[in-house]
Amino acid sequence: MRKTTALFKFINYRKTSYKKPFSSNRKRINGLAQLQESIRHSLQCSLQELKTVAQFNPDLQHLCYLMSGKTKRLTSFSPDKQIRQCYADKQIKRINERLNTIESGTPDQLQAIATDKQKTDQDIQNLKYSLRRLGEPFSNIISDSKTEITEAQINAIRDIAEGDPAIKRVKQKLNTVARYAKAHNQRIALNSKTNLQANSTVLAHEAIFTLPVHNGVELDSQTMLGIISSFYEKYLPDFAIMFAVYHANEKLAEDQTGNHVHIFVDGYNQKTSKYDLPSQIRLLADKYARFYKLPEIGTDKQLSADKNRRVGEYIQQLFYQHANKHLKGQDLKLAFLPDTDERQKIRTEIRKQADLPKHQRKFSFYNRAKEQTEQLKKQAKKAIEAAKKAKAIAEQAEKKTQQEKQQLALLQQDQQAAADKLKEIELETHFLTYQAEQARKDEQEARAFLDFVFRLSAALNNWWNTLIKRVPESVKIKAAADVLDVLETCPTSENKQLKTEMNNYLNNELEKNLYYENISGIPVDQRINQLNSKYRNRRR
Repeated sequence: MRKTTALFKFINYRKTSYKKPFSSNRKRINGLAQLQESIRHSLQCSLQELKTVAQFNPDLQHLCYLMSGKTKRLTSFSPDKQIRQCYADKQIKRINERLNTIESGTPDQLQAIATDKQKTDQDIQNLKYSLRRLGEPFSNIISDSKTEITEAQINAIRDIAEGDPAIKRVKQKLNTVARYAKAHNQRIALNSKTNLQANSTVLAHEAIFTLPVHNGVELDSQTMLGIISSFYEKYLPDFAIMFAVYHANEKLAEDQTGNHVHIFVDGYNQKTSKYDLPSQIRLLADKYARFYKLPEIGTDKQLSADKNRRVGEYIQQLFYQHANKHLKGQDLKLAFLPDTDERQKIRTEIRKQADLPKHQRKFSFYNRAKEQTEQLKKQAKKAIEAAKKAKAIAEQAEKKTQQEKQQLALLQQDQQAAADKLKEIELETHFLTYQAEQARKDEQEARAFLDFVFRLSAALNNWWNTLIKRVPESVKIKAAADVLDVLETCPTSENKQLKTEMNNYLNNELEKNLYYENISGIPVDQRINQLNSKYRNRRR
């Protein structure tokens, strides 16, 4: 089974953007203006509306999907008709209308709330002073958290005080504790009437789910949209999903990876009627930590950098578990791979890129296309420089060529004359070679014919001797047959008539002997029989 890491990060958007005054990195807090820009980016509204450089590959836009109730291709919302722009503005308008409703009220109502807050704050300060003078356990009730003080907390202090004989006037001191708890809870209730504390309330939340490009893994739109939407529906069901978008065109056409999902979640809790999404995520992380016996987050008003990091890690781990259940049956699993120097460098680069505007990020479509264009420009520049050098070299060569042209012409003339002479010599040599070859062939033929003449002369002499001498008939026939055998080896066809006459002579002689054999009953010589058989087979 293949294993891959995944990136699941979220961005919170408040009412207005600002920079943390005492933050070491002066990181900007995102507001509604940044939310509107991110929504327009995700919906890929017209570049004129975005007022930025190209971030998408228009040739791949048909691969993008929008999930808002049901899933459809993003191209079904034509940017030319401003449908996407209207859809984006509608999301921001809905958030603003709710803010106006929460913050609305008559001047008298708002003044009454402000007066009650001022009086409650003064009571809290006085009671804090009294509790500090009373000391423990009564001072333990003092809290700066935004959570209400419960009856259980007051009862715990009562049990400690009543169990200690050294503490006097317990009932009176517990009354001070109860008054402080009431003032603290009343202050929280007054704050909830506007539900907006300065600019710190998270109005909306965006999460991004992607498989890092360097992993070389890609998931389809339905799988990625299904994973991230079901995660929020299961673990944060009280917060409405505004919409989700699957992007597959923030890359070059030849790239196979880099697809990702944006999901936008409303920060308004439909159950508690509060903007408490960050605290609910924090509670979810704490619940995960308790279940797996990990270090808990706690109830601190301001989380340390370490605890904030743990919240992100726990939510990431929970997301991995949820995604793997969704991917069950597929040849893929999300996992935290072993930490290596290379992965640390990649994560560092990703963190740096995350703080940059989208069009400036290393792996954005614009930057990739820009890099490709720059490479082509560099290649073209090198080609131009090479052409200039080649031209200079050619000019130098041309000058040198002009100086040597006359010498070259003379050399060519001499070379042509030498070539003509060489050709004559080659032709003469070829003719002489041909003549020598023909002479060798004639010599070989002459030798062969001379050898034939010698052998034929010897055979004829031998046959003649048999004819003029008184010898058996079989000897004569044998001598004639030897003459015919020699004639068979003649290298030319000039002996054709002689061979025919000799063959006829032998046939007549053999027939004659066979005739005598038949009429006399006297067997002829055995050698005649052999010759008869030989030349009978030859006639066949």
